[in-house]
Amino acid sequence: MNFNVVVATPSTGMCKSMYAYSLANLVAYFSQVRIYPEDHSQSLEILMLEGSGISSNREKMVIDALAKKDMTHLLFIDEDMGFNKEALHQLARRRLPIVGCNYRMRVPPAEFTALNMERTKRIETHVNVSGLEECYYMGFGFCLIAREVLEATEAPRFPIFYKPEMQGYTTEDLPFFVQAREKGFKSYVDHDTSKIIWHNGSISYTWNEDYTELNKNLSQR
Repeated sequence: MNFNVVVATPSTGMCKSMYAYSLANLVAYFSQVRIYPEDHSQSLEILMLEGSGISSNREKMVIDALAKKDMTHLLFIDEDMGFNKEALHQLARRRLPIVGCNYRMRVPPAEFTALNMERTKRIETHVNVSGLEECYYMGFGFCLIAREVLEATEAPRFPIFYKPEMQGYTTEDLPFFVQAREKGFKSYVDHDTSKIIWHNGSISYTWNEDYTELNKNLSQR
C-alpha cells in the first residue's frame, strides 16, 4: 500500500506567513515519519493555483491531481490556515474517504464551519469532545479526500448556490460534500486534529477560545 498525497492550495495571492511556516514543518515531518508502517512508499507534492475564482481553482487542481496516476489522496489546505506538523498524519490514520478539520470562521462571532447532519446547528469542537463526528459538510481549510471520491464525483464539483431564504450564496464546499454523499461517501470531522490547526485572520481563531465578548465589543464601536 502506498500513500501519495497532493497538497492543494487555492490562492488569492495573499498567502499567510503562518501557512508557509506550517507547511514547511509538515513537509519535513512527512519526509521522516511514515503515515502507515505497512506502506511501501509515501510521497507528497504541492499544488498552488493563484486567482480570484476559487471554485475554478479547486476544480483545476482536482483535475491536475487526478492526472497523477500514483496520487492516492488530495489534501486541501487554505492559505490562511496554520497547523501542527502532525496534522496530516492524524487525518490519514483515520483511513476514511473524507476526513477534515473543524475550525472557526475568521470573523466574529467566529462560529465553527462544520454543520451537523440535521442541518440545524454548527458542530462545535471543545475540550470534552474527541474522535470523529459525521457532518453534513465542513470547510476545506484542512481536509483530506481519497482519490476514489474525486473519481466518483463529477464537474462541477464546486459550484456556488444561491439561497433565497438567506438572500445570499453558499460557499463552494457545501455542493462538493452534497455530491460526495450522493455518491455514497460520508464526511467526518476529526475533533482531535481540529485542535492542532487554526484559522488566521486579524487574530488567530483557535478551537478553545470564546469570541462572544469580542463580538460584543466590536458591535458597540
